[in-house]
Amino acid sequence: MTEDQNPDADDHSRLGLENIRLGEEISVLRSFIEALGEVMAAVEDPQPDVQVIELLNEILGITMKLTRAQDGSLLARDEDTEELVFILVRGEVASKELLWRRIPRGQGIASWVVENRRATIVNNVQMDDRFDNHLDQELDFHTQAVLAAPIIGGGKVLGVIELLNKEEAKLFSLSDQTHLGLVCRFAGELLESLLQHQNLGVEDTLTQALPSKQ
Repeated sequence: MTEDQNPDADDHSRLGLENIRLGEEISVLRSFIEALGEVMAAVEDPQPDVQVIELLNEILGITMKLTRAQDGSLLARDEDTEELVFILVRGEVASKELLWRRIPRGQGIASWVVENRRATIVNNVQMDDRFDNHLDQELDFHTQAVLAAPIIGGGKVLGVIELLNKEEAKLFSLSDQTHLGLVCRFAGELLESLLQHQNLGVEDTLTQALPSKQ
């Protein structure tokens, strides 16, 4: 019997791959916990605005790794117009085309999340009436799945984190939703702490911490 036909060799190979996968997950979870710790510290002792943005961007990236999402964005809620504004964008989508773009109230899955104050998973957007494909068409992008959760601080919805398209066309899970919800919980506390010091709306506060609009 050759090594290729040996069941023990197959089991050993599978165990090796499983150990690699578990090691990667542990590494990401460790980074996730460390990033949350930094956010908690920032809530207790507010940092300069630019550091807050860096923390939020890091948290967005860690969440994408944890859920294996290919794209992610943080949208702030404009309290005056109730529109959502793309503040942070990561992944394969053209970020320069999305930054500062506005989503009208009631349009798309992210708006639904804000209005209903709860997270949602949509693993087949073409079958969901809440999905609006106008950005896909404009940017030549293909959204397959969406995981989104509201950012709530001080009892108000400040924005939303939206993740798109899990790697290898896999489905977002309830575990993914739990992780994202935890991120948004701390992000909301951080933003609310910053708002109290700035005495401005969330969009204006974040805009001050970002490079000037082009």
